Amino acid sequence: MRPAYRLTPDRLVVLGAILTAAIYCRDLQYDFVLDDQPLILLNETFTSWRNWKLLFTTHISSAGNTAMLYPGSIAVHYRPVYMLWLMATSKLSGMSTPWLHLASLLLHVVVVFLVYWLARKISKDRWASAVAALLFAFHPIHVESVAYISASTDILVTFFALISLLCYLRFREESGAILFWLLSILLAALAMLSKETAAMLPWILVAYETFPRDSRSESPLWKRWLWTLPFFGVVAAYAAVRALLFGPTKWPASADETLHALASVPLVFLLYLKNLLCPLQLSFFYPVDWVSQWTTARAALLALLAGAGIWLWRRQSDAFSVRTPLVWTAIFLIPALATVFLFAKDDWVHDRHMYLASVPFCMLLAAFLVRAAVPRWASSAASAMVSTVFLAITFLEVPRFKDELTLYQSAMNVAPESINLHRYYAWGLLDYGRVEESLGEFRKTISLTPDSANAHEEYAAALLRTGREDDAAVEFQKVLQFTPSPTPFRAFVLYRLANIQLKRGQLSGATDHLREATQIDPQQLNYHAALAVALREQGLTQEAEQAVQREAALRSELLHKRAGLGDPASRP
Repeated sequence: MRPAYRLTPDRLVVLGAILTAAIYCRDLQYDFVLDDQPLILLNETFTSWRNWKLLFTTHISSAGNTAMLYPGSIAVHYRPVYMLWLMATSKLSGMSTPWLHLASLLLHVVVVFLVYWLARKISKDRWASAVAALLFAFHPIHVESVAYISASTDILVTFFALISLLCYLRFREESGAILFWLLSILLAALAMLSKETAAMLPWILVAYETFPRDSRSESPLWKRWLWTLPFFGVVAAYAAVRALLFGPTKWPASADETLHALASVPLVFLLYLKNLLCPLQLSFFYPVDWVSQWTTARAALLALLAGAGIWLWRRQSDAFSVRTPLVWTAIFLIPALATVFLFAKDDWVHDRHMYLASVPFCMLLAAFLVRAAVPRWASSAASAMVSTVFLAITFLEVPRFKDELTLYQSAMNVAPESINLHRYYAWGLLDYGRVEESLGEFRKTISLTPDSANAHEEYAAALLRTGREDDAAVEFQKVLQFTPSPTPFRAFVLYRLANIQLKRGQLSGATDHLREATQIDPQQLNYHAALAVALREQGLTQEAEQAVQREAALRSELLHKRAGLGDPASRP
């Protein structure tokens, strides 16, 4: 495949990295979106380097008010190395978005070179490896990971995972020093602490040891697997620490939910495969019916793909460069497919989840584009065509992340019925001062989920924020009808409704609501203080004083806890 001019594989990868940087450099002027604000801009932990230890004892949702960003999620995102990366880049950049975007872009460019070096180890073909790196650099599915600052966790875990793999291969194939093996274990730990998808790394090594192509095959399989055991130990240690800090992960409570999730896994797989092979109509949100409703066409397509996979596996029985990335792609897809058990349907599919899985996929695609049985000119033309198409689509996709409204508006073209999308769009419009449009989006959300307490509560909060207290009170009353159980959410709604009633002089109703709120959630701040105000207005001085003392005790307890943990919020 070597062309007449002096274009070497190394130079091709460098050229690809430069083009990648040129395409993505437009995002240096883009703003914070979604998780960026609570995780970075509003994160008090990032105010001082001395708080770095807190990142290893809290999960990322502890950084700020991110509960609204993960509706329906039961997952705990424990990623201290990722949070440390955000802290370092934020402190060094002074919270400047251009520099934060640049950090993600540079990390992506480094991963492109790592893909090239790993592909050379697997394929032993420099041109095929260069094409793999080029496909990875240009693939449009990576736009979300690179242009969305908070999604850098996927780039970070890939960075550590690929270096870990390279060190392991150096140790096993080239009789490298034991130091490379130890370094590989350390990097695997850093990957695990960057994102949970690194839990698949030990299985990648098992697959590598199971299908060797060198003298290692003479060694018994169980002996080869022994080298992978410490990596499983890393995953087990991570799971133990996370369980110790936050308790065990809870899975769907009912058998029906579990069966529905299992039935949806193949549909999620089909959508991800479609986005990898034909990255058109990419979106931050995808239609729920794409991943939850079976059709005859989807069932036939899945059967066809299963047959193609079996045929490919048998035909390439001696092709290490094909079998290895094929197995690796399947393994790295597992965490993305498992999201059906952890998130609401709207969040089952996100392009960023494919960043790591796309590494072996691009290696596999390059192996087919650059084949010995195909004339060199044909391989060159096919590789150039696919790379150019990917590059052009990426060029068109990057502006989606200019700001939140642009992101939501582009997603509306793909998933107009997405509940979460309308929620985010509504809050985004409100932040931009487009009040009536925002309230219209909230009403659209309610029309999609008329019995949702969360939808009514958010609409009420938006009405309250715009000064429409009477309408907000009506919506809060609806929320209470949908949440009869004594939950902290009901207590919060009671508190907000009571505040409106206090302003309107409805002291009896406010008192009743606040008493119920303090009974449901007696440890919550402000509830007792508001109750004290309502009681004092009615002349119930003694009971009001008791509520004041209870509030003071709670605040004192919180201050002592924060001082013990070194919480920055406790400092003057």
